[in-house]
Amino acid sequence: MLYLSWCYYRCVPLSEQTLKEIASTLKELLKWSKFAGMQQLKNVLSQTLRTETEMLIYELSDGTRSTREVATATGVGSNATVAAFWKKWRKVGIVEPTTGQRGRYQRICSLEEVGLHIPTLPRPPSGTSPTIVEGEEKQVE
Repeated sequence: MLYLSWCYYRCVPLSEQTLKEIASTLKELLKWSKFAGMQQLKNVLSQTLRTETEMLIYELSDGTRSTREVATATGVGSNATVAAFWKKWRKVGIVEPTTGQRGRYQRICSLEEVGLHIPTLPRPPSGTSPTIVEGEEKQVE
């Protein structure tokens, strides 16, 4: 409380120019922080996602799909497997809970964003081939 009252009497309002300079500096810091962290993130993803199936599960974890949908699309068969990966990956910090759908998780970035390839989805028995297009699963005949 003392701090707030001190600030109320002692703080000088910042000019619009000063605020623009602060915003510009913050944008520059953010740009370089992202750049510096990309290689580290790529390493973490490469070490954590050891199989193509894990990479697919991660890539399809966009916050819109349920564990059952991700399991079906990737061919793992069990939504419990997907849930176990999500729990493990949350501890690592590469997925986060989705705000819109309780119990769903979303990746922090696409594999492509850090320079890793996205494996193709397994071919379903019906003779159609699923692919990932703009974050969605599409059936290609």
